[in-house]
Amino acid sequence: MEPKRSKAIFGVLAVLAVLMMIAFSVFIAEAMPLMAVVSVLVFIGIFGTGFTLKKKYRENGWL
Repeated sequence: MEPKRSKAIFGVLAVLAVLMMIAFSVFIAEAMPLMAVVSVLVFIGIFGTGFTLKKKYRENGWL
C-alpha cells in the first residue's frame, strides 16, 4: 500500500483563495475593475485546481 500523500497543498490553495478575495475587495475599493475581474478569474482557477486535486486524491486513496 502506498503511503498517504501530504495534504498541505490544500492549505496553500485555501490561503491563496482568501488572498484573492481580499485582493478583489481592495481592487473594488480602489476603483480598478480590470484587476478585480482578474482576481475573480484567478480565484475561480484556484478553486478548480483544488477540486480537481481533491478528486485525484480521492480516486487514488491518498486522503
